[in-house]
Amino acid sequence: MKKILFFATAALALGACTSEEYTGDETLRQANENGPAISFNSGSNAITRASITGAEAAALLNKNFVVEGIKTVGTDKVEVFDNYNVNYTENTADKTASNTANWEYVAQTIIDNELEAANRRTAVSEQSIKYWDFAASQYDFWAYSLGGGNATVSSLAHDAALGNSAYTITGDKTALSKVYVSNLVTAYNPTVTGQPELGNEVNLTFRSLVSKVRVGLYETIPGYSIKGVQFYPSSANDAVATTTATLYASEGVFAPASGSSTYTVTFPKTGSSNVTDPDYNKAHVSYTTTETKDATVTFGTLSYGAKHKYEKTSGDIWLRINSAQPTWAVESGASAGDYSIVLPNESGAVLTLKVDYTLESTDGTGETITVHGATALVPSQFTQWKPNYAYTYLFKISDNGNGYTNPSVTDKEGLYPITLDAIVESSTDGTQETITTLATPTITTYSITSDVTTNNEYKTTDEIYVTASTNGTLEDMSGKATLYTVTKDGVTSFTEAEVLDALTAYSSETSGTYTGRNDITLTPVSGGLDLTKTEIPLVDGNKITGLTAGQVALIDNTKLSAGTYAFVYETTEGTGTPEVKFQAVKPASGTDVTSYYTDNNGTTQATGTADGNTTYYAKYTTTTNTYAIKVIKVVAGS
Repeated sequence: MKKILFFATAALALGACTSEEYTGDETLRQANENGPAISFNSGSNAITRASITGAEAAALLNKNFVVEGIKTVGTDKVEVFDNYNVNYTENTADKTASNTANWEYVAQTIIDNELEAANRRTAVSEQSIKYWDFAASQYDFWAYSLGGGNATVSSLAHDAALGNSAYTITGDKTALSKVYVSNLVTAYNPTVTGQPELGNEVNLTFRSLVSKVRVGLYETIPGYSIKGVQFYPSSANDAVATTTATLYASEGVFAPASGSSTYTVTFPKTGSSNVTDPDYNKAHVSYTTTETKDATVTFGTLSYGAKHKYEKTSGDIWLRINSAQPTWAVESGASAGDYSIVLPNESGAVLTLKVDYTLESTDGTGETITVHGATALVPSQFTQWKPNYAYTYLFKISDNGNGYTNPSVTDKEGLYPITLDAIVESSTDGTQETITTLATPTITTYSITSDVTTNNEYKTTDEIYVTASTNGTLEDMSGKATLYTVTKDGVTSFTEAEVLDALTAYSSETSGTYTGRNDITLTPVSGGLDLTKTEIPLVDGNKITGLTAGQVALIDNTKLSAGTYAFVYETTEGTGTPEVKFQAVKPASGTDVTSYYTDNNGTTQATGTADGNTTYYAKYTTTTNTYAIKVIKVVAGS
């Protein structure tokens, strides 16, 4: 008995049919005599976790896609669908053998005049019905849709090596933003576990060609609110800061937002030997342009909001205070949290955020401090923008890092860093989230399972990866990285500046446990870091590879409990002798003072308890070591 092929929507209907029901429909009768017809179904992923199907998917595709299909017979690659147009019409499923899900390719032409020049077939003058050939070892299908735009597309070519199969799409940003490209679909004979078979359902899944990116800022500086953030378009000395949120590279790397670019679509991982590879049959894009490449990408202006820890009477001008509710940069007419459409750049680049901002004291004095040129760098490993991914970059302004309160004295950095949270979320192809500090060097923390816009850092169940980079280049942290718990009686929140002070000005140190002069205790987590890893897992099973041992640290989540941790990378070991100093204190009445001195040179140890009025002297040690620090808040959860 011949095996009849229909797709998922048609398979159930066929079970109730008899051959007599084909009478009167020439196409169906022909299919019944000749064997299984090939028909198409499609879904569209528009940067969303849930696949979009049916009429909704058809609308995104402007009810049209163009498909190439080949079969492999022996060593020959035989063309079956040569740039066929496939059109969507409601309520037409199962009326012909070639249409089981309202998508028809037999005798079809372009359905939208504006697409005709771009979509026209180059080799076939008439589209006819196609049947499965069970002598073939496999079939391969791939497709694109212009989505109603006016981009131009070369023919969907094929050759003996599917990984080199490629086509090009050319257009400006507006045209390219409407384009969808499908992953490769391969049906095997004989069967390959978990893969489509000849004669079974075949579904083309389309992905948006473009990426989406959004930028947000928030602050955690105690005693100050932040306003007046200005962004720089480059690192040049004559660059003028504006209110437009901008990320920039050291040279032109982005496809131009205005002007034409050509994207080449390829499938690097194909064939039965690659079916377990996360990148199997995935469409990748690379671009060329005759225009000047852009060095910057912009995201509109900050949507300042009134929701703030301090009440202000002067209006909605203050940065928000946590990653769950940041101040977003938004395009004109967009809402806070919306993404900006960007053209993909899978090769990645080191991206820089450079800003000025103004601190205003919250004590009512109105005192202000302006910080100039605070800079954060996002390593290129986390800026590889792929089609149909959405990326969120959150920048945290805290109280330890770079930037200058006097821009003419650039050898004295201020204590006001930006730390960077770079997050990928709401993506069809997975979720990737990183948090990067703006210390020098930069520290990036990342977990494949984290959602920091919800948790405001990480969970106890997350495996957290950490890198340190200078100017975007990863450092070797071997023997220089330590994970500490951070504790102080009655305190649950800590800043990078406080941890730095506890490390470099400590009252005691025993077996690597530091008690700072600020009474913060840093206790090393034994076995908490694994520095042998040479890759970082990314979304959808992909990985950052090519790393060497020491360039990435994995925090062992079995060592974590809810609380605050500090990842500390010792950037330099001071060569000078640690200096002992004394500071005047008045301990509370009843405090044991035996750890203090009655003089400021440590000659006489104090005894007894404090009366609350007497001045004593606390001894502490300072070092000339330098550190890059990332404070990590860990919450219970799974």
